[in-house]
Amino acid sequence: MVSTPLSRQGVATKAVVFDMGGVLIDLHSDEAARELMEQHGLSPHTFARLTRSSFESHPRSITELAMLGKIETATYLDAFLRECSVKDPERLRANRLSVVGRERKDVLTIVEHLKQAGLKCCVLSNTIALHWERLTSAREYPCLELFDHIFASHLIGCVKPENEAFSFVANALKVQMSECLLVDDTPLNVERAKAVGWRGILFCGTAQLQRDLSDLFQPIPNRAP
Repeated sequence: MVSTPLSRQGVATKAVVFDMGGVLIDLHSDEAARELMEQHGLSPHTFARLTRSSFESHPRSITELAMLGKIETATYLDAFLRECSVKDPERLRANRLSVVGRERKDVLTIVEHLKQAGLKCCVLSNTIALHWERLTSAREYPCLELFDHIFASHLIGCVKPENEAFSFVANALKVQMSECLLVDDTPLNVERAKAVGWRGILFCGTAQLQRDLSDLFQPIPNRAP
């Protein structure tokens, strides 16, 4: 999938909506998965079943239920613990938290430039309560203060790539679907956003994102009412 550079011709972009994990912050999913399998005795098949998060099949995985806010953190962790041969609740919790990495300063610089150009910058993240407890720490993740609005799936009860999530954000921001732009590292999320009228950029790196957003960095001219 190739990202399409944006233009101010036609409908103007008013809100740029960023994914959190994999775009604004680093993720350590592979490392955490290896630890679960090698040190906790979780099989690859079971890990894949528990962590499935594509929202393309039923019944929902335990991770998908957590992302929808339908289960609490204790239930989420218990589902993993039952399948591990090594029963260590504290280490398991630490493992699931270790997925969340550090802020990406270079991407946040782009966010700052967009805000200076007069655009709304928001977050739409498929996340779970366990991770959100850490992400909302102003000490560890001051980046969240940059954003005008933050939409966490487990709090709003809807997720990407489902249409409801994109409609929810547009309605909350009081903008048209065509005035929203999603920056996400998951192709399916970008494709579904475009299908409901959003613009979309598949995030592959900071340099590419800088190029694709370059038309939005200039301040929006004031127009007579």
